[in-house]
Amino acid sequence: PTSQADVPRSAEVKKSKKKTKKDKMSNMTEAQLKKYQKDRAERKRIKESAKPLTSDQIKAILAEDDAGCCGGNWVRRSMRNPSRGHLDSPQMKAFVEKLRSNSPEMVVLKMKKYISDPNASVAVLDAALDALEENSNCEALYIQNFNLGMRDKQLMHLLKILQQPNCRIWCINVGELYNIRNKTWERFTRGLKRTQVTHMYASEHTITTEMKDDIRATIRDNRSKHDLHINPANLDVIVQCTHCWWNPINAKVLRPYIHNRGLQHILNDREAQGLRGSTSSAPSG
Repeated sequence: PTSQADVPRSAEVKKSKKKTKKDKMSNMTEAQLKKYQKDRAERKRIKESAKPLTSDQIKAILAEDDAGCCGGNWVRRSMRNPSRGHLDSPQMKAFVEKLRSNSPEMVVLKMKKYISDPNASVAVLDAALDALEENSNCEALYIQNFNLGMRDKQLMHLLKILQQPNCRIWCINVGELYNIRNKTWERFTRGLKRTQVTHMYASEHTITTEMKDDIRATIRDNRSKHDLHINPANLDVIVQCTHCWWNPINAKVLRPYIHNRGLQHILNDREAQGLRGSTSSAPSG
């Protein structure tokens, strides 16, 4: 236990460290000071992101996902392709850098939060996929409904990424992709056997019933490859993996941990999970 004599000594140490830091900063050039402040802010952000999410934070995340799924700013626009100038926008550059540097924000990646135009061009999706190929911390990928940017080549690029040894993606939602040939979907379906994907959603309007059955059989088999989808230590990620044919939060093995964290409300929240009958549903059919 800390004695009373240790208390003032501890205060003195803190004061001394604060003075040393202040002296160090006063001797920095303007460029050095900016870099120091930027690095310090990044360390603080990483430290904060490492903390377990609270029940309120998880509610806010899931509510935000619901708003973005079927309403909000996700508006169908004209069918023109956006210009390549979008690639040079500060937002796109920041997004690409976050992917390449394994930012904690990329662990559960909702692509339309960073590429807000559903009519994003092939060039924009290529840039995102190139950066994703260098990423090794993303576990859940929501890349649904980019009908102009996601074509056969892009879907095959995505499959290549999913098959990389360093890829951690186990949950994926591709939604409705109408510009993919049947033959490409067949290759994607077969290729999932060499991935870590255990939970998924693809619209029944874009794949055949046979493909859906094959995909679901494959991802069920893949669940023996790792435990990211049922590991209680990964619960903060698991509860955000919604809008799949079957959501990982519904695994019985997780029930005690969900109750201990006070997250049981999610189990009965059809909108948050995107269950059949909700406005943001991913039919489990």
